[in-house]
Amino acid sequence: MQQKIIRYIVMLRWGGILLLIALVGIVGYELYDFYQDKVGFTPTKAIETYFDALAQGDYEKVYELTNKDYLTDIYGRPITKGEFFDQLKGLTGGHHLPFQDVEVTRVFRKRGIHYYEVKLHSTVGGIRGTSRLLVEVRRKGKTWVITYPFAIVL
Repeated sequence: MQQKIIRYIVMLRWGGILLLIALVGIVGYELYDFYQDKVGFTPTKAIETYFDALAQGDYEKVYELTNKDYLTDIYGRPITKGEFFDQLKGLTGGHHLPFQDVEVTRVFRKRGIHYYEVKLHSTVGGIRGTSRLLVEVRRKGKTWVITYPFAIVL
């Protein structure tokens, strides 16, 4: 009888230790997840930089923040840097875009791919407006790159 009680106590101790280890792991992961978007070159900063560069006509920066693996035409042919710039010029009309504010909100994350709702606030002709986009961001090497959307219509 006494050995059964000792065995239960030992099992409870091990169960408690495993529970504490799991709890520390979960809290550690949640802290990592929380600070991942707040320290260094984050997905949010990548998106803001991407749209600011697009608004200012800095196509080189937009190209740098775009995932090159996804830059293909409808037939799967890789798009050259020049073609990409031509598409961006066609999208913007060669003018600076009137974005006054870029608001970024994380929607969800799945397997290292982050999805954000981006609101682009602007005023055109004295009328305020907001455009909303869903943007996909993923880590490529040591930086974050935009994988969706693109202005490619070749």
